[in-house]
Amino acid sequence: MTARFLAVFLAASGVVLIADSEFDHVVKAIEVHYHTKRTHIPFLGVANLVVKVAHPAGASEFKLAVFEDLKSIGDTDERELDQFMHEFSSSRLRPLVRVHSQRDGESIYIYASDDEARSTRMLIATFQRDQATVIQVKVDMNELLKWVGSPDEASSFFGHHDW
Repeated sequence: MTARFLAVFLAASGVVLIADSEFDHVVKAIEVHYHTKRTHIPFLGVANLVVKVAHPAGASEFKLAVFEDLKSIGDTDERELDQFMHEFSSSRLRPLVRVHSQRDGESIYIYASDDEARSTRMLIATFQRDQATVIQVKVDMNELLKWVGSPDEASSFFGHHDW
């Protein structure tokens, strides 16, 4: 009985480590490629604890990395950035959205995993001319689908804005 429990625990731990390693891999690659370090965010651990306990908007955990003072990411680097981000798609993490804004010089990449039945892990990376942000969040699928299906309800959660 103890051996069976240990095997299940180790298998579950391996899945968590693999998911975490994808985020860590992206962060490390940005640090190396752009010769930068992520910005320290005070009280981020406290915010993560609140998310784990309160589950706002169906989220149960998140990781965040913010990078400043990157070497400029210009319009000519879109293909290079696409190739850079393509390396992170795997059988567990699949590309969902890729957007390039010519006006703002911003690129957004959203990846999602489908390895869990009731929740999904999403990795979102945004690149601007001299900064980048990477966030990984684990969210309940029912809540996510509710938000996608009803933008008005989602906007009421964050406050009403006339955009």
